[in-house]
Formats: sequence, C-alpha cells, structure tokens
Amino acid sequence: MPDTPSTTDSNENDAEKLARLLEAEMIQKRTAWKQAAAHYRTIRLFGFLFLFILIAACAGGFFFVFFARERKADEPTLRHDPGPRPRLGRSCNLIYFV
Repeated sequence: MPDTPSTTDSNENDAEKLARLLEAEMIQKRTAWKQAAAHYRTIRLFGFLFLFILIAACAGGFFFVFFARERKADEPTLRHDPGPRPRLGRSCNLIYFV
C-alpha cells in the first residue's frame, strides 16, 4: 500500500511530536542532573572545609602543647627561702628566682 499524503503528514507530525517530547524530557533530566551536581559539590566543599578546620585545630593544639612546654621550661622556677624572718612581726616568706 503506497503512502498517501495524509499518512505521510501524520507520520511527520508524530515524529516531530515525539522529538519535542524527547527534547522536553532531556531538558528536565539535564536540570535534575545539574541540581544534583550542585548538591554534591556543596557537600564536597563542606567536607574539605571540615578537614581544613580539623587539621588547623590539630596543628594549633600541637603548637600550643609543645611550645608552651618549652616556654614553661625556660621560665625561672620559684623557690622558697628558708632564711631568717624579718623582725617586723609579719610572717613574710621571701621568694627568689633560680
């Protein structure tokens, strides 16, 4: 059976309609993919930010622990002087640096 002009127009219209529907569906999927990509990009950014803050806090803690200990070792220690007490009647202990 040969194609008549009416069936050819009908097939072309169906093909165009199908192409438009597929294009609309692909546009919707593309926007969904972009939204999902933006969401995952945000999660990844927060993950890296958390790791940076964690590493900076650990470095600050190690700096404080090790250098505070060094500084404390360099400070002179206080010793109590068991020498004679002053005659002023007050109980005053003399403290000197070593």
